[in-house]
Amino acid sequence: MRTQDEIVNRIEACKDSDFFGFERAEYLPFLDFEHVKPYLKDGVTTDQWKPEENNRENILSKMLDYMPFAWDKAIGCRGISASRSISHYEAWVWLLGDEKFNVEYEHYGKDILRAICERYGWNPNQWDDGIRINDEDEIEDAIVNPALTTE
Repeated sequence: MRTQDEIVNRIEACKDSDFFGFERAEYLPFLDFEHVKPYLKDGVTTDQWKPEENNRENILSKMLDYMPFAWDKAIGCRGISASRSISHYEAWVWLLGDEKFNVEYEHYGKDILRAICERYGWNPNQWDDGIRINDEDEIEDAIVNPALTTE
């Protein structure tokens, strides 16, 4: 698991590449008050800040709970939402101290989601529709042309 200082360093390192802050936002809940204070609105007190447990079980639980939503966005060709889902997973995998996935983002992140499921022992077939497209306009072609599916 990552230390408080490692998490702060990661937040700072992501500032330029994480334009919308989707990845960085996932790190904040795991910081104690002293480390998160520079990122909070003025006036938030230590009594108001309730950090999440920074342990493998908690993070894996978050990942699994989020998986149906992430697949729904990928299947629905929801570009920004699908990309945001992958940003969440990139942060969670980093927090776990696990190796980053060497899978290219395409098909709205479906191959990355499949790799995540396989790494952590979840069956991706319960969510994956098997269709691989990069544009929602291709969906009708994919339904008619089975060659566009992974099955």
